[in-house]
This record gives sequence, structure tokens and C-alpha cells, in this order.
Amino acid sequence: MGKNPQALALAFKKCKGKILKIKELEITPEMDSDSIEALIEKLANTKVIDEGKTLADHVKGQRWYVENLVEFSALKPEEQLEHEYQDAFADNASEDEMLKALKLIAA
Repeated sequence: MGKNPQALALAFKKCKGKILKIKELEITPEMDSDSIEALIEKLANTKVIDEGKTLADHVKGQRWYVENLVEFSALKPEEQLEHEYQDAFADNASEDEMLKALKLIAA
């Protein structure tokens, strides 16, 4: 089955954004837990300054964000695009495309 062009375009944009953010934050798949924690705290502190609230309000979201970027950075470009494509598919596919995809899963 071919890929949905709209979902593929969205997947590309999301991959590009994540890759640029990974570069900006200097994230690598080899980051140790201390480095990850330091980055989470830094980003959470920035949110506190920008948005108010407390550090605890932002740590959970930043943890999820950073850990996902670390995992994403370990994937090959083909895997990154496929991951984002799967996420974008349901929001962009026609009913027929969804039914075909479900039939392939069920087979």
C-alpha cells in the first residue's frame, strides 16, 4: 500500500522539526541520565521564567519531551519518518485508506 501524501508531508515536517531541536539541544542517543536530568531542569526552568507556575508544574512535561527526543535521536532517518508517518496517518487518511491499513494489520 502506498503512503498517504498528506500524512507523509506532515511526517516530514515533524521529523525535520525534531531533528533541528535535537541539534539545538545537543541531544544524542548516548546521553547519560545526569545529562538528561540537567537538560530537563534547564528547560523546565526556562518555562517557569516564561510562563510562571512552579518548576514541578513543568518538569513532567519536559521529561516526556526530552526522553522522547533522546529516543528519536537513536532512530535512523527511515525509522524516524515511519514513526511520524504512523502518528500522522489517522489524521490525514481517507476512510478507505484506514480500512486497507486495518485489514493489513488483521491479516
